[in-house]
Amino acid sequence: MNKLQLSSKKIITWLCVNYGIFILAFLVLGTLSSEYKAIIWINFFLDVAICVISLVLNIILFFQKHETSLFVKLVLLFITLFLAAFTYYAFIMPECGLPSVLFS
Repeated sequence: MNKLQLSSKKIITWLCVNYGIFILAFLVLGTLSSEYKAIIWINFFLDVAICVISLVLNIILFFQKHETSLFVKLVLLFITLFLAAFTYYAFIMPECGLPSVLFS
């Protein structure tokens, strides 16, 4: 069975696609009112899945066989960690001045 071979360019492309989908999904959430709970939950699980996939791709990118600048690797990792923290902040954490979207 052939392993899926990912080059650095493919990984970076997939990370950028994941970031774009994350932003579009969150903008869709902002355009809908809070009465659509199913869409909010689907958006939450989509954002969590995107963060997990992006984190796995970042870990793969840190392997030695990928000849990418350390700066680029760190920037992509920080973007992923920021999006994960933003998901936690926006959906779950109610004491930040925003109401908890999932449990309101």
